[in-house]
Amino acid sequence: MLQFFSASTGIVNSRRAVRECLEIALEGEPNLDCDLIIFHTSMGHNFKELLSEVRKVAPGAQIAGCTGAGVIGNEGPNQTMKALGIMAIKGPKSEFAVTSIESWENRDQFEAAAELSGNLLQLNPDTRVVMVFPPSSGMLAADKIIKGVDSVFGPEVPLIGGIAMDNMKAINCFQFFNDRIIENGGLMIGFSDPTLKLFCQASHGMKVMKEISFEATKAESNLIFELNGQPAWKIIANTLDIPESTPWQEYAMLAFLANEVPAPLQNAFGEHYYLNVLIGDAKTGVLSCNRTVRQGSYFYLAKRDEELMFQGVDHIAQRIAGHLEGKKPAAVFHADCIIRGRMSFDRVLKDEIVARMQYPICRGQKIPWLGFYSGGEFARIGGKNIFNIFTTTLNVLYRNDE
Repeated sequence: MLQFFSASTGIVNSRRAVRECLEIALEGEPNLDCDLIIFHTSMGHNFKELLSEVRKVAPGAQIAGCTGAGVIGNEGPNQTMKALGIMAIKGPKSEFAVTSIESWENRDQFEAAAELSGNLLQLNPDTRVVMVFPPSSGMLAADKIIKGVDSVFGPEVPLIGGIAMDNMKAINCFQFFNDRIIENGGLMIGFSDPTLKLFCQASHGMKVMKEISFEATKAESNLIFELNGQPAWKIIANTLDIPESTPWQEYAMLAFLANEVPAPLQNAFGEHYYLNVLIGDAKTGVLSCNRTVRQGSYFYLAKRDEELMFQGVDHIAQRIAGHLEGKKPAAVFHADCIIRGRMSFDRVLKDEIVARMQYPICRGQKIPWLGFYSGGEFARIGGKNIFNIFTTTLNVLYRNDE
């Protein structure tokens, strides 16, 4: 049976940050060694020192991690350049496995995910929950990642995790596997502890304006060439009243494209719409999305709404607490979209929004909690593996007898 422990810190010294996290997480334990350490870090840490110190303090542990635009732990959110969050795990080595691939970029998403999944299946054929951390390039056509994982494990195995990121520059990101630092690669972790169950919830809380609609009149894969018979990016830029040359990072918070969640999933998901990132190319007029787009699909314009975002996290926290019915979570893995962090809220509001989801779930107990600000979020909701963007996604592991 796997046991989970977590902590986060903003200490500037990379070696000291590792040691402090493990000392806090494993408080009362006879030693700081463990079997698996999963961590998220901002871009400012010295990655070699992080890995070296983990190996020194926990020589028996496998190491797995990735970069993000900040971390979220029991201590709250931290988006400083030297934020670090750790989940330390103790238990039989037969109940988990970790694998990676060195290069993900410029590859078909399906093939990369299937290769990673095949490696994990060989290491642990009994895997019951898959956690994946693709690079930021995996944000585009991410539904192919799910299909790649499902092709190996079957659609009944849950997929959770998030897109590794940098500090919103979208230049590069890193994954970490044992002593290796991997740039723009892929990382996958599998859990096979038979006592664990999983419950996931996600919410974007954005306002969808159905009066502003678009039909994808020409599309292929995740690329939209035309909306309403016009160059896709041109019509979106005109709708937003921004120059077509505007970098995507500058308008990413302004608006999104929403498309309907299939009716059977709407109740379980708690949202009626998926959101899509808008990445426009002024030269070609093409719009890139984070999932495959079928020609003839309809989209609506959506904009951020802080009140709805707060209502959304309240709703998913209540649903999780209701599902647990008093059972204590074994661990919470949390992925929050990068724009729900410092690009959306100030420090006070970030603290509040995290506290509002942690209190109903933790009820004053120290629940192992590891989260990061990501480029997209994976979850299993309503019996289906889905990819979200701009959401708060909580993946809760628990046991029936606790």
